[in-house]
Amino acid sequence: MNLKSSAWILILAGALALALAVSCGDDASSGDADGDTDADTDGDTDADADADADADTDTDTDACNQDPEPPGAAACPAECTGGCDASNLCTIDCDGIKKCETMESIDCPLDYDCLVICNQLDACDAQQINCPDTYSCRVTCEEKDACGDVELSCTDGSCTMECGTHAAACEGAVINCGSGACAATCAGSDAPAMRCGSSCDCSGC
Repeated sequence: MNLKSSAWILILAGALALALAVSCGDDASSGDADGDTDADTDGDTDADADADADADTDTDTDACNQDPEPPGAAACPAECTGGCDASNLCTIDCDGIKKCETMESIDCPLDYDCLVICNQLDACDAQQINCPDTYSCRVTCEEKDACGDVELSCTDGSCTMECGTHAAACEGAVINCGSGACAATCAGSDAPAMRCGSSCDCSGC
């Protein structure tokens, strides 16, 4: 083989190698581009799914904590010993030593929100407190045994027992939750037992 032929063979081999290198580089670039697109799409999909889940949770919680407005009645019911206000909140006043302890039960009237005030020694001790259907219900408990051994029965409205700073304000109390939001708050060390049942939002102390 003469020198001129050898030179042409080397030139052709170099050109072929260069073409193969360019072709491989294009494939790799295309692969990276496809990978980036897939990754970006997956990331966006996951973010959208998380946002939708958060929105659903917020909506459920808001709906759970929205009580309907009570219609009230022509006259404030006799059970409302603390009166009724313009928003149709019935107050049952047990603010006195053993004031409601001997009642057969404490029953909130229909068509009203209900507030039961048990703010003295043994004020509502060992009582059964029945909340109104559908509407909100709140019980406040201050001093020793104010709500000791009380059984609070909730319904579809929001329901709360607020235990004061005395260590035994709610000793032995039980909250039977309904389907509405159900909660206990405690300023002291005592806490009522929570029976959450079907409550849409249940939180104890």
